[in-house]
Amino acid sequence: METKKTEQTSLFKKVVVVFGLALVTYFLVNYMTNQRFEDLEAQTRLLIADQETILVSIAETTARNGADAVTESIVRDCPIEERAAFDTLLGSLDNNLNQTQLVELERLFGRCGSFYAERKSVMVARLAREIEVYEAYVAQLGAIVNKDVSDSFQLEQWQQLSVAEQKLGALSTELVLKQDNIIKTLLAGNSPQSSEIEVILREVNEIQETLAVTNQQVGNLRSELVSL
Repeated sequence: METKKTEQTSLFKKVVVVFGLALVTYFLVNYMTNQRFEDLEAQTRLLIADQETILVSIAETTARNGADAVTESIVRDCPIEERAAFDTLLGSLDNNLNQTQLVELERLFGRCGSFYAERKSVMVARLAREIEVYEAYVAQLGAIVNKDVSDSFQLEQWQQLSVAEQKLGALSTELVLKQDNIIKTLLAGNSPQSSEIEVILREVNEIQETLAVTNQQVGNLRSELVSL
């Protein structure tokens, strides 16, 4: 009888020990898991903050129609003397340029005409790409904390800014094409007052009006996101 009691007591102690170890292991694993999630959350928030700094920098530079080092290495302007000559001739299109001047303007247009539009397009593409990275980080944080945090990081506003900036880039490219059309039309022998030129100028005016409205939209969006 005593032996049986001893065996029961020993078994009970073993069960208690095993249960205790299991409980300790559970809490330890749970603690380590929570700690890992907290570390991951902190790291992700840091990535989001760093990425937001990049977005702000690109948005500010784009607002000034400037370019960062990456874009400057991709899109290069024509030499200073050609830029000056091009701007002078382009500004004199209404003054009945002679054939020689128009030929020179067309040559310079091929070298200088699309520079600002191309630079704008590259900056806009960079902004869109960096917003995609930002979106991925925000989605990762949402998965970690198990809730949608996109509003907290103004993700929708950044995406809207990207779309509006892309529209500005497309309109800028359209203007460049219209300038080219004007030069070619004048080279074909049409005067600045011809109906052909008037049609192009009407189209230019429409593009400029759309640009003004879109610029205002971009400015409003940017003011929500960046303190310039």
